[in-house]
Amino acid sequence: MYTYYDIIISILIIISTYPAVIFLYSIYRRPQSLEAKHKKTFLSISIILLLATATLVWGSFVEPRILVINRQEIDLEKIEKPIKIALVADIHLGPYKKADWVEKIIAKIKIEKPDIVFIAGDHIYNSEYKAEEIDYLEPLKNLTKEIPTYAIQGNHEYGIGDGSSNYKNPIINANWSEEIKTKMESLGVHYMTNELEKLNINGQEFYLFGGDSILADKLKFDSLTDRDENLATIAMIHNPIYLFTTDYPRINLTLSGHTHGGQIRLPIFGPIGRVDSLIPANFYEGLNQLQNGDKIFVTSGAGESGPRARLFNPPEIVILTIK
Repeated sequence: MYTYYDIIISILIIISTYPAVIFLYSIYRRPQSLEAKHKKTFLSISIILLLATATLVWGSFVEPRILVINRQEIDLEKIEKPIKIALVADIHLGPYKKADWVEKIIAKIKIEKPDIVFIAGDHIYNSEYKAEEIDYLEPLKNLTKEIPTYAIQGNHEYGIGDGSSNYKNPIINANWSEEIKTKMESLGVHYMTNELEKLNINGQEFYLFGGDSILADKLKFDSLTDRDENLATIAMIHNPIYLFTTDYPRINLTLSGHTHGGQIRLPIFGPIGRVDSLIPANFYEGLNQLQNGDKIFVTSGAGESGPRARLFNPPEIVILTIK
């Protein structure tokens, strides 16, 4: 599938570049041509076409390789001692991103010195049954040796998605969920599937819930029934769509991904790559407060699925200070 998108990108680059070059050649080398006689008009058209080319090249081959740090502070009523979390989601290792990208993510996380790392699903691209994508996770062992790291399943681990996650009729590819879980655990990652753990970071106790994939119909909240109400609950749930499709318990803070922030975000218009119409545009990235007072933070992710495109929305690592 990714080859199809690359062909489309290449065709668009040719379509935008070739006429611009012809027009410019005619303007300056063929004085009797139509283009030369209407120089201002065709020069303007050429500039517009070349700007389109530059945008395509930037959004396809430059911005997707820029990894930024997004620092956020979130106030939670039941958290008294600050917790510093590094949140990463949607790495989508495969045709676009490989082990060197994981190494880059790890290097940046180590500089930030978080207390804990959360990897919130969609670790691999998974559209063409390539088991070697799982091997690209190998550098994570260099992270888990130094910082406690927790992860959950996304829909791509189950082979659901391929850039068009439809809640009712998902696209189905290879199911690598068990193999990925085994691999991650072998690398020292605490892999959570609908589990609840009580953690103590810097003397601050809180609950961590790691939810399974809702698109795979695996998300269950049973483990959340018995909790100390004096402690905050932080959850990793890959897809924020659960807020709009399920009856869910109180969770003080949910950390999600899945949306990629739309991959392409335009001023005024917001996210262009809408993965599901059930998720409102304002839930595609950033912090939102729910009607019951709970909060959800959605990261725009560190990788791409579908086309290799990102525009006004570079891959990110989120450094969350919860206090």
